[in-house]
Amino acid sequence: MATSTELEERAVRLGRSKKRKNAIVALLSGGVPAVVLAFYFPFYWHRWLLGLCLGLLWGNAFEYAYHRWLLHRPRSAFGKGHLEHHVKVGSPDEAEHVSLGKSPVHIFYLFAVNGILVIVVDLLFNLRIAAGIFVGWSLYLITAEEIHWRIHLGGWLPRGLQFARAYHMAHHDIPNAKYNVFLPLFDLLCGTNARPHPRSDTVPRLRVKEIGTTEKR
Repeated sequence: MATSTELEERAVRLGRSKKRKNAIVALLSGGVPAVVLAFYFPFYWHRWLLGLCLGLLWGNAFEYAYHRWLLHRPRSAFGKGHLEHHVKVGSPDEAEHVSLGKSPVHIFYLFAVNGILVIVVDLLFNLRIAAGIFVGWSLYLITAEEIHWRIHLGGWLPRGLQFARAYHMAHHDIPNAKYNVFLPLFDLLCGTNARPHPRSDTVPRLRVKEIGTTEKR
């Protein structure tokens, strides 16, 4: 029988592997279309920057909507998978269930579904902002998944994001609120942030070291 420490270390290895693969797919899924669009169509820096900002905003909105109305939809396939993430908090194999994307294929589908719509609209109205939007999506998803990992496993967060740990863990106490992971923009806009968070002073019980081992807090 594997010990609790061995289970934790195995889960961290698997979780890191999944997170790394998701990041690679997100980088390619956003970067490749962005390069192709910039190569075949006129490139304007101000439109690229506008697209980047819209992509980051879209990423935050999609995260909120996807989390609230699909992942927390009772008895759905999405809901059942996300429920496992909630159940595993504090367990030895928590790290295996922390990644935001279920698999690299899932990440690709998210980009494809959103990307087709963006490219069609961009071409129809000659906006030339799609390249920046794709880059914004990649940056947002990779950042959100990394921060989500550090929130759950006690990793370092910059000073401006230290509130995110208490904010997100409050969602695990009260699942019908605080759907944004680290940037509660749409929680604020939709009024789902103003709820009490009884575990605001709780820190995940595992600290993941850079060298890849774990230790009890």
